[in-house]
Amino acid sequence: MVVVLRRSWLLASPLGEQVATALSFSPDVIVVDLVELTPERARVEALGRAESAVKIAAASGGEVFAQVDKDNLSKDLEAVVWPGVSGVVIPRLESRRQVKDCHRCLADLESRRGIPANSLQIVASLDTAVGNQRAMELVTASHRVWGVTLGMADLEMGLRPGPDGETHLMPYLMQRVIIIAGAAAVTPLGAWWRPPARSQSAGPEDTYQAAVRGKALGFKGSFCTIGPQVEALNRGFNPGVHTGLSTL
Repeated sequence: MVVVLRRSWLLASPLGEQVATALSFSPDVIVVDLVELTPERARVEALGRAESAVKIAAASGGEVFAQVDKDNLSKDLEAVVWPGVSGVVIPRLESRRQVKDCHRCLADLESRRGIPANSLQIVASLDTAVGNQRAMELVTASHRVWGVTLGMADLEMGLRPGPDGETHLMPYLMQRVIIIAGAAAVTPLGAWWRPPARSQSAGPEDTYQAAVRGKALGFKGSFCTIGPQVEALNRGFNPGVHTGLSTL
C-alpha cells in the first residue's frame, strides 16, 4: 500500500512567482492560498491567476490543496478547483452550513470539471472561539472532511498569555483537537511552537522542535508559510522516527 505523506503544507499565493518559489522547497502539499497571503486589494488578480497556479503546482508531482475564503466560497472554489487539486482548506469555519455549502460546491465542480466524484477533501481550520466550541459538529458535517487544524495566529490574539509566557489555553486547545480528530476519524494537523518562536517566522531548528512536539502529541503534519520550514517539518513528522522528546 502506498503511504501518502502530508507532513508539510506550504502556503503560497497565486500572485507573481510565489507558487514556483514554494515548489523549490519540495513540500508534501502546496497550498494555493487565496486568504492569508493574498492582499484584499489583489484578490481579483489572484482569482484570475489561480488556475495557472494550480496547473504549475500539480505539474510538480506533489499534492495540491487550495485555501479559500468561507465568505467568498463559491467564487473562490470556482477559481481554484481544477483537476490536480486534492482538496481545500477553509479557515475560520463556524457553522455546519458552511461545510455543507462547500461540500455541494465541490460535488458540482467534480461533475463539471472531470474530477472523480467524492475525491475532493476538506481541511477544517478552527481559528475562532466559536469554531472551536463547535468543532465536533463541523468535522462531522461532511464525509469530505479529511483533516482539522487550529488557526493559531487568530486564536492567540484572543487568548491571554499565562504567567510563564506561554499562551495558557493553547495546550488545552491542541489536546482537545487531537481528541476530536480521533473521535471523528479525521487527521489532526498542527505543530507546537513555543515562545519566543512563532510559526509565521520560526527558523528551521525551532520548526523542527515544534514538529517533534506536535508529533508526540498526535499531529500528523503542519502548515507553514516560509520555505525553509518545509524540511524541518518533514524531518520532525517523519513516520517511524522516535525522538524521545516530551511535549511538556
